[in-house]
Amino acid sequence: MTRLLTTGYETGDVAEAGVSTTGTNGVVAVVNTNPTPRAGSYCLKCLANGATLASATKGLSFGGPKTDVWIRLAIYVHPPGSEFVIAALADSASANVACLTYNSGDGLLRLRQGGLPSGTLLGAASAAMTPDAWHVVEWRHQMTSATVGVSELWLDGTRVVNFSGDNSQSATLLNVQTLVLGLPVATLGAGIYVAYDDIAINDTAGTVNNGRAGDGRVILLMPSGAGSSTQLVRGGTDTGANYSQVNEVPPSMTQYVASATPGERDLYQMADIGVAVTSINVVEALVYGQNGDAGPGQIAATIKSGSTTSEATAVTLGTATGYIASRWETDPNTGLAWTVAGVNAAEAGVTIK
Repeated sequence: MTRLLTTGYETGDVAEAGVSTTGTNGVVAVVNTNPTPRAGSYCLKCLANGATLASATKGLSFGGPKTDVWIRLAIYVHPPGSEFVIAALADSASANVACLTYNSGDGLLRLRQGGLPSGTLLGAASAAMTPDAWHVVEWRHQMTSATVGVSELWLDGTRVVNFSGDNSQSATLLNVQTLVLGLPVATLGAGIYVAYDDIAINDTAGTVNNGRAGDGRVILLMPSGAGSSTQLVRGGTDTGANYSQVNEVPPSMTQYVASATPGERDLYQMADIGVAVTSINVVEALVYGQNGDAGPGQIAATIKSGSTTSEATAVTLGTATGYIASRWETDPNTGLAWTVAGVNAAEAGVTIK
């Protein structure tokens, strides 16, 4: 697989992806107003709610060090006047590698080596980005050596920065492992925020999703009926059906399904895609769960497409609730790209391991 992460925070839960870090007056939240999400019902918002210690960031891990990543973000900036960081890349030692900044004075995005205020300018965008509106920003960061790399930036489909040369702050640790979104600076002033939606991150390891993601939307499809397997038992508030135990937004453990028997499986029919779609580059199953007993427990997200049932790699559950994202970049029944009909007919669920 080459898709590293996809999220639009459509669960309505800020914990769906990444780690939030805030100063005294910083807020990281998932919202449905101020701003209105670009797509779907929710977006991520990082807010400076006061002038003192108002940093607010969300760190998204790539799952390991990478040397070539392609990032797509829908971004909405409600800005101050001076240049400030709206996204940054950190290496496996959590040190700044490069950053993306915005200046509402001239409306320009900039790529810098390291971070502000002293980061070397790699390039300023050739076109302005208007504040208080959604824009699609794509950022490629590649490092070949301590002095050779590529930094590219697209704004609403047009490349506005194309840099070749030394783009890493470090001459020794040549990798990126985390995308940091939000406002890391604590002196921006009250009411400043940046919102993010329809996030996709690719690397170059495979044959699909190994370059620019292009414009796109993240769509959440919730369980809408019983699928071809109903083996787990209902716990908490009993809604009368297994599928309706797991279709809350945001999810909770007030109602759930469970099993202590390896091999038992629940599958659910899913709601159809309700908007016009021209192509589908990945399908993900998002599981929210925890281990409810004293023994070890594993779970595998599961997709059934046509006659093919495909289990993702089993993941060990912790005693605290958390999210597990498993992805299928092609239809397991055909080996080809997903179609709208294929997604609408697929079932999704879990298998106890």
